[in-house]
Amino acid sequence: MTNINISGDLKSILERISGMCSKTESILSLCMDGFMKHKVALLDDAKRMSQAIHDEENELISLLSNKAARSGVNNESIKSLMAVVGHIEMATNGLDGILQHVKTKVGEGVLFSDKGVNEISHLFRETLDILKTAGDILLTRNEVLKKYVTDKYGSINQTIDAYSEEHEDRLIKGLCQPRSSSLYLSIVDALGKVVWHIKQAVERFFLMSR
Repeated sequence: MTNINISGDLKSILERISGMCSKTESILSLCMDGFMKHKVALLDDAKRMSQAIHDEENELISLLSNKAARSGVNNESIKSLMAVVGHIEMATNGLDGILQHVKTKVGEGVLFSDKGVNEISHLFRETLDILKTAGDILLTRNEVLKKYVTDKYGSINQTIDAYSEEHEDRLIKGLCQPRSSSLYLSIVDALGKVVWHIKQAVERFFLMSR
């Protein structure tokens, strides 16, 4: 484990960024509960939390921009932190998409097969793991956890490819309705984007000056 050699005020910003990761974890957890329990109220709670992340992103980018204008500040570290914040913001956009797709599913009463539900639930859990680990990485700069996220990202990608192929087979065989298919694939695709942006955030974080 390596300590992050940056100034105290940037460390406080890093703690806020880690908090953003914790909020994304909470959003996806609420989304998963809403998906499983068919409760729109849980999705609305998640949406409000998402807005808090977007507000935080705007505040942090403004704060970092102001710090970059000062003399004697490590602008490379600030650029890296801005990139990390940007990727978490994009991951949150992906979560917003998932929330909307799940809300549509619940609102329209669209049903997934048991297999489809199990697959989405598995991807939710795997993504939650990445979000939690990313938050820890931002506080510890732990190389082992970085490798874990990278490996987990590859594993999730392989799973998504396998699920998508199996889903196509179900659709061809008439085991899945077109509306269900569209929502299923949209949720899976959005989860893939979320984990990609979180992986990118972690990688950019490790490019910071030590």
